[in-house]
Amino acid sequence: MLAGIERNRTPEWLMNLNGVDSVPMKQILPNSLYYPSCGRDGDPVKYLAGFVHSFVYVDYGLTHDEVWDSLHDAQRGFAGYDLLWCRDVAKYELIPAEASWSISPNPSVDGDPSVCQRFIKPPFAIWSVYERKRDYGDSHGPERFSLLYVGGEGVATFEALYYGNSCAPDVVAIIQPGTGFGGNWTDFRNPKLIFGRVVLQNPNGRPKYLLYGGWGYAEDVLAFYYKGCCWPTYSNPIHRWRAANGALGLWCADGSFENDKTI
Repeated sequence: MLAGIERNRTPEWLMNLNGVDSVPMKQILPNSLYYPSCGRDGDPVKYLAGFVHSFVYVDYGLTHDEVWDSLHDAQRGFAGYDLLWCRDVAKYELIPAEASWSISPNPSVDGDPSVCQRFIKPPFAIWSVYERKRDYGDSHGPERFSLLYVGGEGVATFEALYYGNSCAPDVVAIIQPGTGFGGNWTDFRNPKLIFGRVVLQNPNGRPKYLLYGGWGYAEDVLAFYYKGCCWPTYSNPIHRWRAANGALGLWCADGSFENDKTI
């Protein structure tokens, strides 16, 4: 666990979950971590599981079967955890029928979504719940965590899920988001572009934290890469660490320390 961050208790809805016949979106989405352009990156779970118990991953570049196989791969999965339940999720289970929103891209500013059509796979959603192995203790991580993986575009999916269900995540992750040649049509790192606008103008609130980072090749990557946060509103550093070939940092929004007892 990160220095300076205490683990929260696993929420009752997750501990009392006895199956996944229904999808409790009203519990999954609030206090979650939202990670667009995620690929198969497990670092947010590795470092923040326990501080966050619900992870929402989003990427249009992988197929349903690729994600499904990864979630069921015990050898390459989350260390110390067993896959307890996993199932496909239909669109009507994710978004209320009466949901609506109004933010739309400005191609001359935000970018052109059509330029990345060749990267886009058919949409899907998979919900999985993981449980800590019996021979691992509390120091390893929480008893359970939830992972909702949506095969979709990061801006539209955020708006549909959080606007549609009238809530906001606690953490948004922007980690090597594939701008330009990586297959992303807009730049998540620029808070003035559409992803930043959708997140920061959410009428249900802003995330308290931004998890920001990427890859680099300098010997001391923490000193030379990602020294600041890409969104100026998030100016209070909580922790920074090496991750894979790069660096990650957790940043808190101005004023978010007030009444926050977990920091």
